[in-house]
Amino acid sequence: METPEFMKKYKKKKCISLLILAILLIGGGLIVYKCLTSYENNTNNPTVINSIEDFENAMANNDYIEMEISDYIDLGSVTTERNGSKISETYYIGININEKMLVVSIRNDEYHRLVNETSSTYILRGTLSKITNNLRDTLEELLEDAISPEELDELMYEDFLSWETPFGALTSKIIILFFLFILICVCIYILCKNTKSMRKLKKQHGSDFQMFCEKVDTEMKAPTALRKGAVTVTQNYIVANSPCTFFVMPINELMWVYRGVTRYYRIIEKSNITFISSNKAKYQITSMNKRNINDLIEYFSQEGQKCIVGYSEELNKMFRKKPDTLVQQWKSDNNNINNQ
Repeated sequence: METPEFMKKYKKKKCISLLILAILLIGGGLIVYKCLTSYENNTNNPTVINSIEDFENAMANNDYIEMEISDYIDLGSVTTERNGSKISETYYIGININEKMLVVSIRNDEYHRLVNETSSTYILRGTLSKITNNLRDTLEELLEDAISPEELDELMYEDFLSWETPFGALTSKIIILFFLFILICVCIYILCKNTKSMRKLKKQHGSDFQMFCEKVDTEMKAPTALRKGAVTVTQNYIVANSPCTFFVMPINELMWVYRGVTRYYRIIEKSNITFISSNKAKYQITSMNKRNINDLIEYFSQEGQKCIVGYSEELNKMFRKKPDTLVQQWKSDNNNINNQ
């Protein structure tokens, strides 16, 4: 027996979502493994700098390094962050390596630990990075009374050492892992939501599910069906098959429909449309353009449609706190219209 078209689309979308989830999980697992091994190496086996060759190899390989210093030049400090009444400063020192200066950035607490060190040597740990234009400008400003910018370029290495703990050196990987975790959660949420919607349909129609699917498929192919992006409105059903939302809702169960705006990071705005059924199920579709949403709203605003059209804060409050009251009110209003 041939699979109905809308079921094919649902299964294809589900397979794509599962593939994306698998890729995200594998990628996340690799990053976790890399973080754990890097932390272990940074803690127990950093690249120890004992010679200029060690230093050059570490620069070439972007290693996490450990070096022992007995002397340094205090280059000064620059304010980098204000947290309430507390001001955090980054300090810069210079270390002589093979007649050239390696610039080292050290945070406030570590700098004071270095200054107050009583022994003749001090252990520095961190990662080497290229000196940015902003850092170069900062160093030129700090040393403007002692050395010209041209002389500074000749005397210092192109890389600088950023003091970091073994865990702090993993900051960039941890940030990537955090965003991957969010994407994985979103992907799982979408899969669960759509699977729940499909299970609900199968449970509702039982042994007649195949017949129901064929009926929906036939109506979707009819020339009278209204197709607007991911949403198709047939004679008896609303079918949504967007990348993030799947549902099939009988039109006579559509209680409320309204358009809205989803804001991302307070900068990006995307139009959305929300469908709420008399069974208190709520579906929002954001992956649609504004014109399609407006066409759907206009369609459901036509005379003869029994749903509530348009957003209302009062209705939204009632749906959140007393959904049964809203359903009864909607049914009562429709009964009054039918009896007239």
